[in-house]
This record gives sequence, structure tokens and C-alpha cells, in this order.
Amino acid sequence: MKKILIPTDFSENSKNAIRYALDLFKETPCHFYVLYVNVDGLKHFEKPAYNLGTNILVDRKPKMIEEKLKDVESFINSASAKDSQHQITTICEEGFFLKAIRRHILEKNIELIVMGTRGATEIKEFFMGSHAGDVITKVECDVLIIPDKARYAAFKQVIFPVDFESPLSEEIIKTTRQLIGSHKTHIKLLYITKSGISLIKEIETLQKQWIEKLATTLLNPTSFHRVVASKIEHGIDHFAKSTKADLIIMISKDYGLLHRLFLDTTVEEIGFCTKIPLLSIQGS
Repeated sequence: MKKILIPTDFSENSKNAIRYALDLFKETPCHFYVLYVNVDGLKHFEKPAYNLGTNILVDRKPKMIEEKLKDVESFINSASAKDSQHQITTICEEGFFLKAIRRHILEKNIELIVMGTRGATEIKEFFMGSHAGDVITKVECDVLIIPDKARYAAFKQVIFPVDFESPLSEEIIKTTRQLIGSHKTHIKLLYITKSGISLIKEIETLQKQWIEKLATTLLNPTSFHRVVASKIEHGIDHFAKSTKADLIIMISKDYGLLHRLFLDTTVEEIGFCTKIPLLSIQGS
């Protein structure tokens, strides 16, 4: 049974991420752990009630969160297919967000974290201290980021930007196979260069090796694409739009590129992030 952690803040984009995960893993036995971390709880609950002037806050806050978690559980039960093999556990705790995430990953052998983000208008915040940005760059676990406009449909076109510096490990192949599911999904390896000069022999060799390995292990149609662009993020953006990509897969080891994609570009230049989910796979 696949173990998936879904942090929630009860927002609509968080709810959309849950819906996406339910649809994506409709036919996969899963145990969903929905986690709410009350990061502000410590500064309230460590104080005696008389210091707060009233105990209403102390009494009401846990109850309100508990009710919201019950609503989330009811939503999952209603949204899940009747024949799905899904288990749900809701968790509420107080403390530090990343510390809680890391602990649950270890204690529950979490394989994937699914999180929502609110789109291009908050991309800069996404990588400047937001929970989603912290998780994808600071937690050792595969992360699937779901934009609020994303709706799941069977993957047809998956883009895999590569620089060939990180090896194509068996774990990366396994994770890709489990997520995309269908053998009909077309995997497009994307290599961005700043000029149109011929590729060096080392890159051509790696290109052939990656295509052969993916095609033989995943049995998916796999192709190599080269795009000339002044900036890597612009090349990915253009290619994603032109191919109507359903998913972008990246190796999380390349934090520099992730930051450029989500931080150093304008809102207009990274519009694809408002629609296309991003899977960050742990590199070796």
C-alpha cells in the first residue's frame, strides 16, 4: 500500500491537491495521511490561560481544527471511488512544520508528499519561505506540487528536463513508472542549450543511453528534444506550452534550476506553473 502525506491548511488549493491525488491514485491502494501542523499553537498553548485573559482561545482552537479535519475526511470519503482501496488518517499537531514533516516521513515510511500551490501570483513566495518551497528543497522525499488550476487527466505528455549531470537511477525510473502508470504516456526528454551548435559527443552518448534505458524499462514512447533558449526556464515554458504537457518531472538535486523556474522569472514567463503539476524526484 502506497503511503502518501498531504499537508493541509484547509485552503481551496489544498483541497484541490487532495482531489488530484485521489484521482491520480484511484486504482492504487493508498494510505493517505492528511496532516495539519498548527505552527502558531505553541505561542498560544504554552501560555497559562490567565495570561491570555480568557480560555476561549485555548478551548475553541483545537475543536475548530478537529472539525475541519473531519470535513476533510468526509470530503475524501465522498470523492474517492467506491471501489478504491484508500485509507485515511488525519493528524493534527503543534510545532515546527518541517520538523513534523520529516518525522512523519520516517515514522510512516512516506513515499510521496502531495501539496497544493496557488499559482503564478504566489510563485515568488513559494520559494521564499513558503511551506511548499521548504518541503521541495529541504525534505528528502519525492514531492508532487499541484497548482490550483490543475485537474487530473491521464498523462499523455510528460516533460523531463535533463542536464545529464545527475544519473538516471533505478529509483527515479521506479517513481516515474508508478506515477505515470500508462505505457501510452509519451516521455519527452528536454535539453536546453543557449546556441544551436552541435552537441558534444558525451551528451549525444548520454542522450541515447537515457532514451534506451527509459524505453526498455518503462516501455513508454520516449523521445529527445533540444530547445535553444537564452534561459533554461524560458525553454521549458515554451516547450511545455507547445506540447500541452500534463506533468513536469525534475530531479530535486538541481535546486538552482528549480529556483530559476519559480523565483527569478516574471509572472508572465512562468505561466505554465499555474496549470502543470511538478514532480520533484530525489536525486542520488
